[in-house]
Amino acid sequence: MAAEAPRVGERRPGGRSARVRADVLAATTEILTESGYDGLSVDAVAARAGVHKTTVYRRWPTKAELIADALSERSEQHVPVPDTGTLTGDLSALARAVAANIGSEVGGAMARTLVAASITASDIAETGAGFWAERLERTGVVVERAVARGEIPKGSDPNVIIEALIGPLYVRLLLTGEPIDATFADRVAALVAAGARTG
Repeated sequence: MAAEAPRVGERRPGGRSARVRADVLAATTEILTESGYDGLSVDAVAARAGVHKTTVYRRWPTKAELIADALSERSEQHVPVPDTGTLTGDLSALARAVAANIGSEVGGAMARTLVAASITASDIAETGAGFWAERLERTGVVVERAVARGEIPKGSDPNVIIEALIGPLYVRLLLTGEPIDATFADRVAALVAAGARTG
């Protein structure tokens, strides 16, 4: 059976629109990493992505929306939602992915930049809150699956468990400067899983 033709106005997956989005978000990530929030402008992003600035404004009317999309795209690529079959396995895989992301040069720089910017820029603070609400909802499924399997008590709060998992990783990134590695991620995951099982 032949593939169904796209409807009028529908974007073809993998077409020019997808390439432009990928180029713009990559440029956003690069400039944020190199120059910080104040050094990011739509003109600079457009120039690096090789598109006209009106192309950027059409899809991302504000700098905050551009950053939010870049954050979401990076998380989709580098911090997938795991499904190992156990809560400990899922928490370990998730913590390792977060550790690898924020422990990298790009991921760490983005996180530090956006935390600093959120103190003085209300639109970035709102962007960050929205980003974390979406990420907690997506990753909270590992807790919901654990409840369904009977691993942890009914009524366990997915947000509390995921926040307890990633909190220590961000403490090391933003406060103590200690290594953020797989060993530490596994230790935190085991501790959080044990706590979750006790309710």
